[in-house]
Order: sequence, then structure tokens, then C-alpha cells
Amino acid sequence: MRTLITPPPVPYPPHYIIDPVAFFGALIAAPLLFTALSFWALFIPVFALFLGGPLYLVIGTPVLLWHLRHNDGDPHDLSFLAFVIMVAALVLSAPLAALSDEDELLSLSFGYFGFGMIFAPAWAYVFGRIYQHFRRDFYAKPRPF
Repeated sequence: MRTLITPPPVPYPPHYIIDPVAFFGALIAAPLLFTALSFWALFIPVFALFLGGPLYLVIGTPVLLWHLRHNDGDPHDLSFLAFVIMVAALVLSAPLAALSDEDELLSLSFGYFGFGMIFAPAWAYVFGRIYQHFRRDFYAKPRPF
């Protein structure tokens, strides 16, 4: 029997299940692969790997987990998200550095996050490409929960 009313909407939008093997493989391999392919540029990517790697893992992992839960993991979207996160971190840290008595802290934060605005989107783009390549088909479709 057909009804004239529409069924109630799903209470939650569909979410993606994150492929753990592809996620952690891409999380570790993306900065290493980008550094291996671009280390010839004055060895800056090698230093960026050691300086930005811990920040990438501490801040990038929860942000990537949250974003991939709600989106399909397009590399361009991930790259833009990484840039926005680095700008937000700079906006939050610059006033704190300016309020402190250390004059070098402000220039250090601008330099650190300046390089981060270059390498974070690049690492996130490589992460997205690796994640989409190795993600299994089961995890590629959103599921209603």
C-alpha cells in the first residue's frame, strides 16, 4: 500500500568508513614519498620532514580522520584543508608570540608556519592520492549510520 506522506529523513547523513590499512599506510608514506621525490631542492624537504613531521602526525591525524569520515578523500580537498589548518595555526600562534617578550618567537612562528603552508598541502595531496589508490571498494561508499 502506498502512502501519501514521505518517509522521515534519515537522522544522520551517510558517513564513510575509513580503511585503516590505507589510512595509516598513506599517513606514513606521504611525507616520506614527497621528501624522496623532492629532496634535491636544497634539502629543504628533508628538514621539513624532521621539523614538520611530528606536527603533521599530532594535528594531521585527527583532522584527517574527521574529514575522511565525512568526505570521500579527494586530494584537492585534503590539500586545501591542510592549508586552512596551517593558516588557522598561524593566526592562533602569532598573537601568542607577539604577546610574549621574545622577539624571535614571532619570526620563528612565521617561518615555521610559512614553510608549513607549503609542505602541509603537498603532503596532504600525496596522502589523498595514496589513500584513494589503496582504499578498498568497501570503504569507498558512504554508509548510513
